[in-house]
Amino acid sequence: MFNQHFSRRVPTQVKWMFILVILPLYMYCGSLILSALFKFIILQFHIQFDYNQLNAYLNLIFDLILLVLAGWLLKDSMIEQFKDFKKNIKNNLFYGCIVGVLLIYVCQIIGGLLTLALGGNQTSENQQLIESITTSYPVIMIFVSCILAPIVEEMLFRGIVFGWIYEWNPKMAHLISAFIFGFIHIMSAVFAGNFLEWVQIFSYGLMGFALSYLYEKQNNIYVPILSHMMNNIISMCLVLL
Repeated sequence: MFNQHFSRRVPTQVKWMFILVILPLYMYCGSLILSALFKFIILQFHIQFDYNQLNAYLNLIFDLILLVLAGWLLKDSMIEQFKDFKKNIKNNLFYGCIVGVLLIYVCQIIGGLLTLALGGNQTSENQQLIESITTSYPVIMIFVSCILAPIVEEMLFRGIVFGWIYEWNPKMAHLISAFIFGFIHIMSAVFAGNFLEWVQIFSYGLMGFALSYLYEKQNNIYVPILSHMMNNIISMCLVLL
C-alpha cells in the first residue's frame, strides 16, 4: 500500500494555521458564528427562512469560506499537483473516475454492514439531513455536495492532515485522517446526544481510508478529489431521481 514515491509535504505555516484556525472553525466556531449571523439578519430584516433553506445557505457560505482559506494555504501545492496531474492524465483519470469510485463503494458496503451489525441505522443523520435539504434546494446542494465539499474536504483531510502525519508514520496517516474525516460527518449528531451515531463512523471512515489510499497511490490530490466528486454526484442523482 505504502508508496515510497509519495512526495507531498505540508509546510509548517500550513500546519499551524490548520490547528489554530481551520480545525476549530470546521468543528465548532464556523457553524456557530454563521448561525448567529443568520439569526441576526433574519430578526433584523424580518426575512423568512425555513429550516432547510437556512441550512442550504449555511453549507454554501461555510464551504466557500473554507475553500478560500484552504486554497490560500495550499495554492503552491495545488498548482504544482495540477501540473503533475496533466502529465499523467489518463492514468489519473482512470484512478479518479473508475478505481476510486469502485473502491469507495466497496468500503461503504463494508462500513454499512458493520454499522447494521452494531445496531446502527442504514442511513446516518448527516445523510438524512443532506437528502432533506437537497430535495428542497437541489441547485445549491448539488453545487455544495458535488463541487465545493469534495475539494475542501480533500484539501483539508488528505492535503493537510494526511500529508502532515505521513511525514512521521504512513500507517497512522491513513488511520488518523480516516477517523477525523469520519468523525466530522457524525459530529453534529454525537454532540447533540445521539451517541448511537458513532457506529456510522465506519462508513465515512472507510471512505476516508479509500481516498487517502488514492492520494498516496497516485501522489496527487486531484485523484481523490475526482473520486469524491464522482461519488457525491452519483449520490445526488439517487436522491433526486
